[in-house]
Amino acid sequence: MCRFGAIRSLVGVIAAGLLLVCITSSADAASPPTLRLTGGAYHNEQFINLSVGPNHYFKPYSSVKILECADRGGKKSNLPTSSLTCDGNTIQGNTVLVNKNGSFSERGYQLFVLPNKSQLGESTDNRPVCNQREACVLYIGENQEIFTWPKIFSRPFTIQASRKHR
Repeated sequence: MCRFGAIRSLVGVIAAGLLLVCITSSADAASPPTLRLTGGAYHNEQFINLSVGPNHYFKPYSSVKILECADRGGKKSNLPTSSLTCDGNTIQGNTVLVNKNGSFSERGYQLFVLPNKSQLGESTDNRPVCNQREACVLYIGENQEIFTWPKIFSRPFTIQASRKHR
């Protein structure tokens, strides 16, 4: 009988220890890094630059995808929760690799008014909508199909129609 009591106590101590490890791991999880983005009023077909400094949030040597997503009203509460509110046509061909220290940068990411028939071949009823009235954000993350993977969003922005060529 004494042996079973000792075993139960040992199991209880181990379970409590595992629970403590899980709670500590969650509390110690890396917080999302700060995104630096070309500022100003954005226009259709404009190229922008973005970067993220050293961090423990993104996995070293992983690749990140960047795409435009809807953000109704430009509110944090309306940030995308799945790829359904993002436009996969805005992922651009070059691969953005995360450096050993978690940092990365992208020069020349092109923004588009959405839906966009002339550049992306989209119909006028395509979603999401990003223009001068409807806010959008950039999704920057390791897997745009699984929103539980590491990701960050840009601040909300709008996109004006193209500037007249000079």
